[in-house]
Amino acid sequence: MPRALVVYESVFGDTERIARAVADGIAGRLPVDVVDAGQAPTELADVQLLVVGGPTHAFGMPSEATRKGAVEQYGAEIADPSAGLHEWLDAVRLPPHTDAAAFDTRMDHPKLITKLDHAARTEEKLLRGLGATLVAPAERFIVLDAKGPLKDGEEDRARQWGQALGELVTAAGP
Repeated sequence: MPRALVVYESVFGDTERIARAVADGIAGRLPVDVVDAGQAPTELADVQLLVVGGPTHAFGMPSEATRKGAVEQYGAEIADPSAGLHEWLDAVRLPPHTDAAAFDTRMDHPKLITKLDHAARTEEKLLRGLGATLVAPAERFIVLDAKGPLKDGEEDRARQWGQALGELVTAAGP
């Protein structure tokens, strides 16, 4: 049976909260699993919709260096800084005709920096490289500071976005 999978990387828990809210929205249309990138399977035989998301680090997806920086600078607890969403996307194999979407979490200040590249843009590029069809533009969710919390209303917005993704994918059929 076709299903959805939401794979995330989270450092302080905010991106995980968004991932779970997106999955709640999708669940009205498709069975859905939510999994941390470090635990995610790399063979996805029955996945119809793949949604990926992570925090923005240094204007892009987290890397081993930025994960180590989060540990040193902000006291993040990361079991294995060498593994995250980017590394999982490098290893995963998608079934043909997989629909996909990407999101990130980011601060909305300072304004100049918010205009630069962010994690979701790279996530989309990697998904396209895997042969996935992007069903919606990447979504961005706001955290108030590097360690959070989420801006008020972001989890509700994530749930609504997940619902829209589920409707888009199921309306198009398998």
